Amino acid sequence: MSKKFVDAQEAWRDIASGMDDAALMRKYNLSMAGLINLFMRLRDSGTITPSELEARMPNPATKLKIRNQFTDEVIFRESAQSVKDLVERAIGFGVDLAEADLAGANLFGLKGAGAGLSEAGLFRVNLGDADLSRAVLFRAELSNAVLKGATLRSAELSEANLFSADISSGDLAGASLVRANLDEANLTNADLSNADLTEARLVGANLSAANLSGAKLVGADLEGADLTSAKLETADLDGADLTSAKLANTVLD
Repeated sequence: MSKKFVDAQEAWRDIASGMDDAALMRKYNLSMAGLINLFMRLRDSGTITPSELEARMPNPATKLKIRNQFTDEVIFRESAQSVKDLVERAIGFGVDLAEADLAGANLFGLKGAGAGLSEAGLFRVNLGDADLSRAVLFRAELSNAVLKGATLRSAELSEANLFSADISSGDLAGASLVRANLDEANLTNADLSNADLTEARLVGANLSAANLSGAKLVGADLEGADLTSAKLETADLDGADLTSAKLANTVLD
């Protein structure tokens, strides 16, 4: 496993600005042990003084916080060894994480079935292989997110921003993506069977080999989308814009 590179001066500026442990862990993709190691390296390099270290040294028993991205209010706090662990604990306790600031977090393999994440900040988050079946992600910010192989069956993603997200091989069967932004998203081999994509934006999206059987694409914008070898049996394309779309080997009715 490659070592994580952390710019010492940038990290110290973040620490001095008051960035809390959870935010530091998200930004630099660190576990609690990794965060403690970062502080020790800052001390050894002289970037942080022993007295500053004593005042700010992370403690494994310290409760990490998930904050509201708009108000900065604390939504949930709990002792955890990673941001993923923290989020799973919140979901397990039934906490509504609407508007949570989780941008950039490494949540690979997250067990988040049924999670409430409406309008959550998930920009560039890693949710590869995550289970988000039946999760509510209404208007969530998921641009540039990694959702490769994720399970999103029957999830609520209406009006979510998934611009340039990697959802390849994702399971979105029966998901609601009404008016969602999927421009330039990677949906190769994704299962979108029976999904509702009414008025969704899919400009330049890669839907090659995707399963769109029974999907509702009424009024969807598929301009320039790659639908090579996609399955569109019984899909409703009424009013959909397929200008310049690639349709080679596409399976239609």
